Amino acid sequence: MKKPFVAVGSIFFLILAGYFFLFRDSEPKIEVKHVDKSISSLVSGDLNYHFRGRRYHQEEIDKSKQKLEAFLMSKMRSEKGFYTNYLSDPGGQEHATGHDQLSESSGLYLVHLALTGTKAEYDTFYQDTKELFYENHQFSYRVTVDGKRSAVNASLDDLRIMRSLLIAGTRFNDVSYQEEFKNVSKYFVKQSMNDGLLTDFYDSESKKQANEVSFFYLDYSTLGKVYQANGLSPEILQYQLNLTKKAKISSTFPLYQQKYNYKTQSYESGKTINILESLITILYLAEIGEADSDSLTFIKENVEKGTLFNSYNQNGEPVDTNQSAASYAFAAMIGFYTEDRALYQQATRILQNFQVTDSSSEIYGGIGDPKTLEVYSFNNLVTLLTYDV
Repeated sequence: MKKPFVAVGSIFFLILAGYFFLFRDSEPKIEVKHVDKSISSLVSGDLNYHFRGRRYHQEEIDKSKQKLEAFLMSKMRSEKGFYTNYLSDPGGQEHATGHDQLSESSGLYLVHLALTGTKAEYDTFYQDTKELFYENHQFSYRVTVDGKRSAVNASLDDLRIMRSLLIAGTRFNDVSYQEEFKNVSKYFVKQSMNDGLLTDFYDSESKKQANEVSFFYLDYSTLGKVYQANGLSPEILQYQLNLTKKAKISSTFPLYQQKYNYKTQSYESGKTINILESLITILYLAEIGEADSDSLTFIKENVEKGTLFNSYNQNGEPVDTNQSAASYAFAAMIGFYTEDRALYQQATRILQNFQVTDSSSEIYGGIGDPKTLEVYSFNNLVTLLTYDV
């Protein structure tokens, strides 16, 4: 009498086992045939950041930079950081607006100060950044206008801040910055990485990580030093580089898918391809000598025509034909890192056209719309960094 029950039970457990086998969360398998020299060199040596000096100095850029910096400090600077927008708003929005403050902005400015500022300027602003954003061993990505910190970080922003520490340590010849880098990166590895794989964010309230990584978050130059300081294998960084290379959409439309989901082991994008996200991805590849030749050709051709549109569909057709100053700023930096002087100069010439040159304007010197007074700190700070290199 018991045999039919055993048979049914066996079938049930077989079905159950099959279900879990087919539908369980998949974990990525780190399989790397070899580690490229570009990766192995990042995870070795000292913790100094070997940045390049200015190569394409242009006098007109210096003038633009002075006006831009004056605008930022007088109109966009808060007590300890930068406002997201020049215009204020009631706040409480899902996304950062108005006088909310982002660690993104502070990270960009810290890199600027590490490259060109004084030690005292850097130290003061770094301390301000920690007081404003740092909590639960990570930098909150956002502080609202009413002072509320988000429990979520953005790994890209943390990496920018850590990059600034590496540059400061080299430029100011002070090992204390390296010690701070080690301390911050130790918790970054615990919270924003999963077995050495970068994830987009960590929520300190729910204690949960993202399941995916956005390719424009993969700052290889900085990650290499995070790996080195924390004893992580270069094979894991190589694995992420390989994922990025496979994310190129096509040879005729050589921009990149947005992210990779580790659980589903699949590439993901929205309905459109954001040009900024792809340009940052290409920039981080260019910094380590891994930029795709098709991508560089696409950028150069569109800079020459002045057609770096905000977004495209998967077939490479423009969806949003508006353009951003930041797009040309990143294109210029890609020219810098690929030693393409013509690209750098063409991109910066277009970039300067976004700057408000009417001295009677409320936003004179800034990158924004003089009619609506719509000004984003991101565009302005990325432009400032472009003028630093």
